[in-house]
Amino acid sequence: MKYKLTIIIMALAAIGIAFATQAKATTITYNFQENGLGNLGPTSTFTESGFSLTASGFLTAGGATNLFAKSSGPGETGLGTNSDGDHEVNTSNFVQLTLPTTPPANFQLVLLASVQSGEEADIYFSNTSGVLGTKIGTLTSDGSFAIPSGDQTGFIGITAGSGNVLLAGAQINTTVPDGGSAVALLGIALAAIEGLRRALRTK
Repeated sequence: MKYKLTIIIMALAAIGIAFATQAKATTITYNFQENGLGNLGPTSTFTESGFSLTASGFLTAGGATNLFAKSSGPGETGLGTNSDGDHEVNTSNFVQLTLPTTPPANFQLVLLASVQSGEEADIYFSNTSGVLGTKIGTLTSDGSFAIPSGDQTGFIGITAGSGNVLLAGAQINTTVPDGGSAVALLGIALAAIEGLRRALRTK
């Protein structure tokens, strides 16, 4: 009986460990080079680690503009627009990100670059595609801006308050399957269950 009790405990423990470790938190970064460089058209969906984030280009006066993936060295790499002479985001256009990602994940922050002296990057939240909405942040130099937890469903817009800037990247926090350890532990659990089944049959 003591032997059988030990098998039961081992089986339950292995099952618990397997399911507790089958997923782990991780940070996924989009650098907006995933779809190649140059003109990307008015909308482009970027996918990293199975999570997709869609970006669209708009004119502040209304209508669409093409996105442009730029790579010109440190501080000059990211997502801009084709309607800007430097292929960046200026005061006449903006890049808008659609939230949530697919599948849904917690959107953490946007990374801004090419924000030089006298320039300004403005971040907006909107419930409507193609509309900037409400300003939620401003950067006057290269850096990042954390997206509030309440702004996880809708649209995040990036434009220039002055000059021209780049959307250098974006980060999301999510959980992804930890396939190797989960499969191994699940195998241990199943083996323990089989041992329990055989032990009980010999009772």
